[in-house]
Amino acid sequence: MKFVSTTVLALSTAALVVQAAQKQPSVCSQDITGTGQGDLDAIKGCKQYQGTITVSNAAGSELVLEGVETVTGSVIITDTSALSRFSAPNLKSVSGELKITQHLGLVKLELPALSEVQQLTLRVLPEVEAIDFPAGLAKVNQVTIDDTPVATVNGLTFDTVSKLTLSQNTLMKRFELPASRVSESLLVVGNSNELDFEAPQLIELQAAEFRQVGSINMPSVSHVEGDLSFHDSDMTSLHLDNLERVGGTMVIANNNHITDMSFKKLELVGGALSIANNSQLTTIKGYPSLSAVHGTVDLAGGFDKYELPALQDVRGGMRIQTTNENFSCMDAEKTLKYGSVVKGTVWGCQSNMQEENMEPAVGQNDGSSTSSDNGSNLLPKKQNAGSGAHEEDVAENKSSAAAAGLTASFHYPSAMVFIVALLYGSLF
Repeated sequence: MKFVSTTVLALSTAALVVQAAQKQPSVCSQDITGTGQGDLDAIKGCKQYQGTITVSNAAGSELVLEGVETVTGSVIITDTSALSRFSAPNLKSVSGELKITQHLGLVKLELPALSEVQQLTLRVLPEVEAIDFPAGLAKVNQVTIDDTPVATVNGLTFDTVSKLTLSQNTLMKRFELPASRVSESLLVVGNSNELDFEAPQLIELQAAEFRQVGSINMPSVSHVEGDLSFHDSDMTSLHLDNLERVGGTMVIANNNHITDMSFKKLELVGGALSIANNSQLTTIKGYPSLSAVHGTVDLAGGFDKYELPALQDVRGGMRIQTTNENFSCMDAEKTLKYGSVVKGTVWGCQSNMQEENMEPAVGQNDGSSTSSDNGSNLLPKKQNAGSGAHEEDVAENKSSAAAAGLTASFHYPSAMVFIVALLYGSLF
């Protein structure tokens, strides 16, 4: 009996020791926050690491995350001004975010084995020589590359991505997006004016904004569910000949070198269509199939004519502003307004305008387009007599006319209709 009791006691003690050990965090399964190479050396025996690895304000010039192949968590290397090299030679996948930011002296960034990461953030790396993924980055949900001097990014092989942001990479000359689908947003802004953006496989976009690009090649894009905009770029042409539908607002503004646009299959714009201040664009054309715009149509620039041969249904208002004296507002009004193409209550057309009198078009100034624009603020500024102005708006009552901010001069017989509408509103 004494032997049995001793055995039971020994087993109980062993169980307690095991239980206590299990309660202690393993070196391979805990969040760590370190300040140098020693913290990374402590986990180099962990092929699989469960937890978040954070290193900030490290004093050394090099950091090497050796031995770790997969991280269930995030890897965050940040705010290390002395760091000149970061290497993760064995790292294949990160289930959370790989974030490398705020390293003013980082020259070498080495990720030779990385093929999968949930979120990749590379930001404020003004000295980094290259961003390469030799193993092929095949799976990623979000990508942000911001404020780097790299000319391109190599080794991207993923087929889908949720968000892609390229911004302030002022020396970037070429970027190739391998994906066929971007499910949330594509933002390409503030990079080199010579940037060639290539997306030969891209078919579906949720929303996209491009600023300061040299050229855009997206020959396969067929649907954009949200907004699509192109601003302040040096591209000379814009061809999206497979694009059939834009669900939100489409803006093409302030592109001073563009002379040619082509959207051969585009049939529907679900929000506003705004084409404004593209100074070399003398004719608005390239939309042979566009039949419906569910928001407003806002055209501004120096063009002498427009060609929208299939347009039958503009559900918002319409405004045309041009500095060209040869543009005929009378013909446009006859075709678009009195031909019942424009269904909204707001109509405005002026030719031979002074540029300083032109109102900003929808989404022109800040790029923040809105699909719900109803055209209530589309009227151009009033011109001096003899300027070629021709504007009108027929309101149902006095309050709606005031809400629309109508300051235009009206021409008979439209003015008579407008006065009758105002009197009717005041009586009832």
